Amino acid sequence: MKKILSILLLFCGAFNSFADYPVLPDTVTASDAFVKLPLETLDLLSTSTRMDMLDFFAADSVYKAVNSMQGESFLKKVRPDYLEVSLTPVSVMSISMLPYRKGEIVMTAYTIGDNDEAFDTDIEFFDGDYKKLPRDRFIRLPELDDFFSYPDKKARERVEELIPFPTVKYVSDPDSLTLIATLTCDQIMSPEDMASIKKFMKSRLVYKWNGRKFVLQKK
Repeated sequence: MKKILSILLLFCGAFNSFADYPVLPDTVTASDAFVKLPLETLDLLSTSTRMDMLDFFAADSVYKAVNSMQGESFLKKVRPDYLEVSLTPVSVMSISMLPYRKGEIVMTAYTIGDNDEAFDTDIEFFDGDYKKLPRDRFIRLPELDDFFSYPDKKARERVEELIPFPTVKYVSDPDSLTLIATLTCDQIMSPEDMASIKKFMKSRLVYKWNGRKFVLQKK
């Protein structure tokens, strides 16, 4: 009887630890996707290594796994609907589970960059069977003009001159189901050039998941 009671108490504790997170259909979790996603960027880590990383994290231990480049990779955050992993010193990936119809969509955001290289993110979408889906179906990625409110034509020409190849960093917020886009041109521009366009530059763009796709929010 005491043994049964202990098991019930353990189960209740585990249930409460996840009570604050959104409940998704009983099919795919971010941890499942981390192990099974057919992504070249995740090939740095073998399947068994990914599973070991998850086991250590569940035991409140950060496991710095040796990847195929002989560097270290480690999990930064794990919850049923979201996972974030540092793959190399200059690359990180997040995996987000987005509620969609009777299942969910898997979104990955792979970001490269550091203090010396502008951060840039590649976003991809997959179904519950890890089949890649057309990105345009779920988000219209911003163009350079979306990040600015030009006062005149001259200002626009100035921006296009200074930022011929825009780079954008995306950060997923699983609690609000939003995606934050930030233009990272400040990392490759001089302070003087940045000051000349910053006054009509938007600090960030916010996209909200509506159950079918991400929609750019208007201020």
